[in-house]
Amino acid sequence: MTESTDHCKITFQPHNKTVSAIPGTNLLRVAMNAGIHVNASCAGEGVCGKCRVIQEEGEIQGGITERLSAEDIEKGYRLACHSEITSDITIRIPVESDIDAGELAALSPPRCTAAIQHMDIDSLKEQGLFINPVKKTYLELPPPTTGDNLSDIGRIIRSLKEKADWHKLEFTI
Repeated sequence: MTESTDHCKITFQPHNKTVSAIPGTNLLRVAMNAGIHVNASCAGEGVCGKCRVIQEEGEIQGGITERLSAEDIEKGYRLACHSEITSDITIRIPVESDIDAGELAALSPPRCTAAIQHMDIDSLKEQGLFINPVKKTYLELPPPTTGDNLSDIGRIIRSLKEKADWHKLEFTI
C-alpha cells in the first residue's frame, strides 16, 4: 500500500508493527483494524478504562478521561477509545491492556470456556429434560375453617400437591 501525505504512521510497541491511518481516526479502531489486541471490555465506550496505552512519540488528540490519574497522564497514558490520530506516533500497549482473550482462555479450565449453544427449550420440555425453575400456577384456596385450620403455607402446599401434582416443594420464610 502506498502511503500518501494525508496519512499518519502509527507504530504499536511491543509488537513493532507500523500501520497508516487517516488523521482523526480513533486509535482503538486503528489497532483493531491492524489486528492488534487492546483490551476494551466496554467495546470502546470509555467506561471501563482498560484500553490504556502509552503515548511514546508524536501527538494524539484526546484520550484523557477521569479513568486516568494525573500521574498516569504525566507518564503518557491515554485511553485508546478516546484518542484520535493527529500525527505520526509510537504507542506502547502495556501488558495489562495487551492480555489476549485467547491466552486467558488457554489458562482457564474447560468449564469456563464452554461454547454457547442455542437450545430449543420447548423441545427439551417435551422430552422432560428441562424443568422451569419458576412456574406460575393459579390456585383458589378455600378459606380456613375450624375443621381445616392449616396455616396459609400449609394450604398452598396441599393445593399444589392435589391440583398440580407437585411433590417436592421447598419454601423459605
